Amino acid sequence: MDHNGFSLEARGLVKHFPVTKGIIIKRRLGAVRAVDGVNFTIGQGETFGLVGESGCGKTTTGKLVVMLEKPSAGELLVNGEDVQSFRGAQRRAMRGMIQMVFQNPYSSLNPRMRVGDVIAEPLAAQAGMNKAQRLARVRELASLVGLPIETPELYPHEFSGGQRQRIAVARAMALNPQLIVLDEPVSALDVSIRAQILNLLQRLQRQFGMAYLLISHDLAAVHHLSNRVGVMYLGKLVELASSDDLYRKPLHPYSKLLLAAALPADPTRVREQIALKGEVPNALNPPPGCRFHPRCPVAFDRCSAEEPLLQEVEPGRQVACHLY
Repeated sequence: MDHNGFSLEARGLVKHFPVTKGIIIKRRLGAVRAVDGVNFTIGQGETFGLVGESGCGKTTTGKLVVMLEKPSAGELLVNGEDVQSFRGAQRRAMRGMIQMVFQNPYSSLNPRMRVGDVIAEPLAAQAGMNKAQRLARVRELASLVGLPIETPELYPHEFSGGQRQRIAVARAMALNPQLIVLDEPVSALDVSIRAQILNLLQRLQRQFGMAYLLISHDLAAVHHLSNRVGVMYLGKLVELASSDDLYRKPLHPYSKLLLAAALPADPTRVREQIALKGEVPNALNPPPGCRFHPRCPVAFDRCSAEEPLLQEVEPGRQVACHLY
């Protein structure tokens, strides 16, 4: 597959889940605004990190990108074409082009299938491959991700968590995708194994040039892998920056709090000590104005009345905050 010039663009992407009450006569109470108008691009061979607390809409964004969910509004463009217009063969090709590795390597693999069949699953849909060719491809993929030669004959329960995540990566690689959505790919693994999987992902990206959408609340992992990072809060992007800029000097109050909470303070550097107060508000009824204002240490009157827009404050850097 031609990897030149792959691009994915989310434009005003929205996903609302209706909330209803009643069994026979359903009354609509409202909607959970999981993703509420996000814009981002992912270019050829780059890694775009998406960070934020649980419940901020990161995973839903990932599911929209791999077409496991349909957007309520907005567009998702792949190489300039809206994926919602794709049908039949075009849609299947698109599915091959964008793959996903899920958070939990224990639940994402079918326990009753041999690993060879698990990895070959995406290949079955591709016409023109016989059984011998499929097995050869499975063996190639297994060795690519560092699994033992006898892997195809074994079952998922015969592997450790780190090995299972390698199986999931091999399956995602089967059709030479141009983008892999990584949803918390290391959060279920032991710390010692995490680095191995992150290094594997980095090596594969260098070798094959695919792009990654890395969804994680593990900020160290995101810094390690990403070129650019989007910080998400309650369905909205509040900051977009290069990975280095964000980690060196976060601008949005929420980004500052996230980084202060996650990364060990560097003893040589004076770090603002700030604690994340309170819980993420309910996405069914987000606060007016800036959604972060009830928890923000520097909020002022305008924040509760008027929603800040994501705008460029420095070259290549966007922030949604009235302070800027």
